[in-house]
Amino acid sequence: MDNELEQKRKEKIEGFKIHFDDLDDIPDVPDTAEASDGEQTEDLEIDIKSDDGTAGITDFTDDSEELTSYSDESAEAAESALNKKELRAAKRSDKKRRRRKAKKNRVIFRVIWLTMILFVSIMIGEYIMVGVNDMLAVGREASDENNKVSITIPKDASLDQITDILMENNVIKNENFFKLYAMITKATSGFTQGTFEIQTDKDYQAIINYMQSDMNRTDVVTIQFPEGYTLNDYAGLLEKNKVCNAEAFINLCNSNELDEDYEFLKGITNTKDRYYRLEGYLFPDTYDFYVGEDPESVVRKFLANYRRKLYLSRQRFDKNEKKETVESRAEKAGMTMEEVICLASLIQAEAADTNDMYVISSVLHNRLETLETSGKNKFGETGFMKLQLDSTEFYPYKSRSQVPASLRSTFTSTYSTYKIDGLPAGPICNPGLEAIKAALNPNQTDYYYFCHKPATDEEPAVAYYAKKNEEHIKNQEKAGLI
Repeated sequence: MDNELEQKRKEKIEGFKIHFDDLDDIPDVPDTAEASDGEQTEDLEIDIKSDDGTAGITDFTDDSEELTSYSDESAEAAESALNKKELRAAKRSDKKRRRRKAKKNRVIFRVIWLTMILFVSIMIGEYIMVGVNDMLAVGREASDENNKVSITIPKDASLDQITDILMENNVIKNENFFKLYAMITKATSGFTQGTFEIQTDKDYQAIINYMQSDMNRTDVVTIQFPEGYTLNDYAGLLEKNKVCNAEAFINLCNSNELDEDYEFLKGITNTKDRYYRLEGYLFPDTYDFYVGEDPESVVRKFLANYRRKLYLSRQRFDKNEKKETVESRAEKAGMTMEEVICLASLIQAEAADTNDMYVISSVLHNRLETLETSGKNKFGETGFMKLQLDSTEFYPYKSRSQVPASLRSTFTSTYSTYKIDGLPAGPICNPGLEAIKAALNPNQTDYYYFCHKPATDEEPAVAYYAKKNEEHIKNQEKAGLI
């Protein structure tokens, strides 16, 4: 039986014919499709229909519709595979194109970047070169034939203000480089206010150094303060010459802010009893100040001169004696420096001339000695505990007419020696060195009285002295006082 079947199969295979034209109608199946459809081909059988040799393909498991469907799916799969290949090829092509473009762009970017660096380098180099030349004053021409200009620096000027002033006056030519230099060297502040005559060919450091020193200022004000001027007189002169504000000056003179720097100020123990604390300590002399100078700087100049003249310099109080300081002389005389200056201020205010100072000093010393005898002098007269000096009656004003009108009718000075015993609470003016020397080295006399015939345009003042009251009355008549 098996042999028969095998024989029939062989006959059918031998009779099977297939034409190549018939293969054109069969779609190509991709490899993937063949792999996926492998299970379906297992049931395919070949059927040889007839003895006439006509060959055909029959489906042995699926009908004709399934064959048609199978052919369509294979076509779509083939098309899909083709599209994926094309897509991959397109992606590879696009990636290559992008690489070429990126490479080209990098070249362009590098060229532009190098160009910019070169341009910026040139600009920076030029800026630095110009700035350095200005910093070193290379090529900076003088503004006038003297190669100097006058500039005025305001108080507490900022770096911007300083730079603008220097630019306007052609002292510098590169404001930004000057500011940069000032910041690098930490010289953005500390500029001195005032007027300067400055050369226009100075380098930056020389300019900065020049404007940070008072020594180079040209707005110097020279003021002479005569002996016997009061603190109020000083304040008025200072304000009149635009050195500093009078009120600010007086306020500082009434404070103890400078006591730590000047040991002699610590001897002032009766501040509450004084009209002006530093009256008597502003040594009369000729001083140089700057316009708009700080009041503290002004007061320090007076005090420094006072210390130099009274504590450091040596004087000859008598032609037969060695030179010594005022301080050491006061110690020998048994007087405090406060007493010396206070007494000297009374002598300064009352004396007609230098010789008169030494006689008046003797009168005052004689009267002060009566404090130990209840005001009784060696001639038996009394009442000498009060010095009775006109110069003290209206202090801190010099006369009744200077007292403000609102106070004039009732004003009484606490310094008036017609009302108090002995010396007033403080000096009534700023005495000169001669009055100070007279206070420490009076003439030896028995006088207890003095008066003056006032000076006129034709004649100087005339001094009269007396031991007793009756003589004094006659002297007053001579002087035209009664």
